[in-house]
Amino acid sequence: MVFDIFWMNVAAVFALVNVVFVVLLIYAYYQSWRNFRSGFTASLLVFAAFFLVQNAIIIIFWYVLYGLVASAQPIVVAAAPYLTLINAMEAIALGNLVRVTWK
Repeated sequence: MVFDIFWMNVAAVFALVNVVFVVLLIYAYYQSWRNFRSGFTASLLVFAAFFLVQNAIIIIFWYVLYGLVASAQPIVVAAAPYLTLINAMEAIALGNLVRVTWK
């Protein structure tokens, strides 16, 4: 059981990293939108905002589901390694996007 909770915590760490990356992107896109006021930069802001909401919901939902719904604990434990993989791949992609955006 401890091993499975470990994967849930690793998934949450990657989700927190994703939140940091998305906040950096939102800041960069907002600065760009202030200068250019284009529809493209406004769309990037909306896109990044959805990523922020998604990652915040992942963090909150998984811990609430695990803590409050006893019958869902086996599902959360079984899904945690997959969620870790998904969040890790998202962190790599967002990290690259942050790197390219800030160049």
